Amino acid sequence: MIRLVVFLLAINAVYAADGQPDATTPDGARYYGALKNGKFEGHGKLEWENGTVYEGNFQNGVFSGRGRLRASDGRFYAGEFARGQFDGRGRFEAPTGEIYDGEFVNGEFTGRGTYSRPDGARYRGEFVKWRLHGEGRFVDPAGNIYEGQFKDGAFEGQGTLTYANARPDGRAEVRGKWHEWQLIDDTDGSQGAPADTLAETALFNQRRLLDEALASIQPGRPGVIDMYVLAVGGDGSLEVFRREAEYVRADFDQRFGTKGRSIALVNSRRTAASAPMATVLSIGEAVKAIATKMNRDEDILFMFLTSHGSRDHEFSLQQSSMKLRNLPARELGHLLKESGIRYKVVVVSACYSGGFIEPLRDDGTLIITAARYDRSSFGCADENDFTYFGRAFFKEALPASRSFQDAFSRADALVAEWERKDQPGQDRSLPQIYTTPAINAQLARWWASQAK
Repeated sequence: MIRLVVFLLAINAVYAADGQPDATTPDGARYYGALKNGKFEGHGKLEWENGTVYEGNFQNGVFSGRGRLRASDGRFYAGEFARGQFDGRGRFEAPTGEIYDGEFVNGEFTGRGTYSRPDGARYRGEFVKWRLHGEGRFVDPAGNIYEGQFKDGAFEGQGTLTYANARPDGRAEVRGKWHEWQLIDDTDGSQGAPADTLAETALFNQRRLLDEALASIQPGRPGVIDMYVLAVGGDGSLEVFRREAEYVRADFDQRFGTKGRSIALVNSRRTAASAPMATVLSIGEAVKAIATKMNRDEDILFMFLTSHGSRDHEFSLQQSSMKLRNLPARELGHLLKESGIRYKVVVVSACYSGGFIEPLRDDGTLIITAARYDRSSFGCADENDFTYFGRAFFKEALPASRSFQDAFSRADALVAEWERKDQPGQDRSLPQIYTTPAINAQLARWWASQAK
């Protein structure tokens, strides 16, 4: 934002004729108003050649008191000045349509006030140097409301997020401790037990939950290309990964008839004691169980993994109060090779997920990743229902497509559009795809069977 300090101590000329400026400055600005000892004093108006205009009070040659400044680039301020700077109560309007209304100190928006954007987002509370900082209330463009603590422009500390519309799992709000927009410690009523108690309960129940899920897998049908789905939500500290994995499983069950041939393994602070967790062991057991039930030379495994990813290409597996081992790309590749499943579609939605392509590639596998091996992906916030790529591929592109390859092309374009709009200045994630004639042919046969 701008900081304006105007010292007008050198005056080139004084005119007496009506309509002429009372003084001009060395940079060519014209002044209309009173002078005292050769300096601007009292009410006056200053006009620059580029169109910038100030009208208001002067003291000892600088803006002081009430005034209005309209800059040539569209910036506008009306309010109090001191020592040539915004200082006191005022209203600042940016060319982008952003509006700050409240307290200014030494040219900065600092203190209590309000902020609004053209997209409908608005905030009321405390600021430090133009940033949301302290206690406040923020309403996003969708109508979701956060009330609580902010730091450096982000949710930070204790706060409550109230949703404009209830989440798919029925939640109307979440509350707890936040860090950089993300909920890191959920303390709402739906999770009353301490983390260590939840961990003990989860460990006690996990063997039974996993066994029940694996036992429910139905065998492949002779003469039919069946698709089996394994959806994995890896990082339990953010609910977006659980929601995304559960959505994909439910959507495939409904759209492609995979019910009875689909499993979701998720880490979550909400389901740790009621659903099978995602661990290296459970993922391995799920792949082996699917392989024993399917026709490994004909049926197709669709594996979706969503979580954080690392620069050394490990898929993050985290659960509250438990230390889980991450799944390296090479270990996943070895696991799939050992399964004997010929045809596979593997979609990895994570930062740096392009690094999974080389370890997983073979003649019968289509691989899709949310990012190149050296790029981050976006959208992994606790309150989101999808990551950028997950929404683009599964929610927007796939329903309008007749192949996973076509859906990828559509999703790639959508992600690029969203990143340009929402992540200016950030490197593009650059989603990747790897395919072969063999998997293309088998998928074409499967898609044809879906149309019947």
